Amino acid sequence: MAGFNKDVFVADCLAAVREGPRAQQAVKEIVERAVAEPRAIEAEVRPWSESPMMTIWHRSDELTVLHLVWPPDVDLYAHDHNMWATIGIYGGREDNRFYRRLPDGRIEPHTGKTLLRSDVIGLGPDVVHSVANPTREWTAALHVYGGEFFTTPRTLWSKDTFEPSRLDVDVIRGVLEAAAAQARVADQPGEAP
Repeated sequence: MAGFNKDVFVADCLAAVREGPRAQQAVKEIVERAVAEPRAIEAEVRPWSESPMMTIWHRSDELTVLHLVWPPDVDLYAHDHNMWATIGIYGGREDNRFYRRLPDGRIEPHTGKTLLRSDVIGLGPDVVHSVANPTREWTAALHVYGGEFFTTPRTLWSKDTFEPSRLDVDVIRGVLEAAAAQARVADQPGEAP
């Protein structure tokens, strides 16, 4: 088992981004190599259930690298990124639902894809998706974005009406933290999941 170092991973992704038109494919290859050895990543980061839900490994105008931990029983809102994204799962499961944009700004369900341990997906800048972890396991992933994830204007869509609104990262973080707290309580001895 080769080692994993998050600083080297970020440096490799930064070098790949500077390759120009091939940037996302180059980043995808780096993420694929990393998640092919989940135990090496696990050795570098804290246990999933103790980690913050979103840890920023790098943030700049050209690239954002996040370590994300999805608690059990999470179902997030549909959203866009307005930049390309590469997502690699190294533990657990992530169900992606993809949507088509409608002329009135709403969206409609289109397709889906389940990602399991060691799976990687590349998303284009116009993709709208929602993610869920329908299992009782924690999901751990590496997310690499081709831009500044936190300040780029983005859209979130209502689960009921598919109406658009401005995306607020703190709302998503709050949903994740609430689900994590519930999962930690359910994992305590004597508690029912």
